[in-house]
Amino acid sequence: MTGFLIGLACGAGELFLLTRLTKALLAGNTLQTLGFALGKIMLLAAALVSVTVWFRDDLVWCGVGVSSVLVIGAFVINLLKHRNGKGEK
Repeated sequence: MTGFLIGLACGAGELFLLTRLTKALLAGNTLQTLGFALGKIMLLAAALVSVTVWFRDDLVWCGVGVSSVLVIGAFVINLLKHRNGKGEK
């Protein structure tokens, strides 16, 4: 269960960095893009390493937490932007 909670927290951080990475890519900011991409990799590595070291049995649940927050969060963000007229149509 602890691995799942760590995965949820990591997924939320990844989603935040993903939105910032997308904005930096669309604006053409190369240095910001590199920083956000490295931040995403480091956040995921930190979560997976910490769960592997201390909560080895919860490693799969950590992955489930990360991916579920990313998928559901991206869907909700796109739905909200679509309703506000800013998303893809």
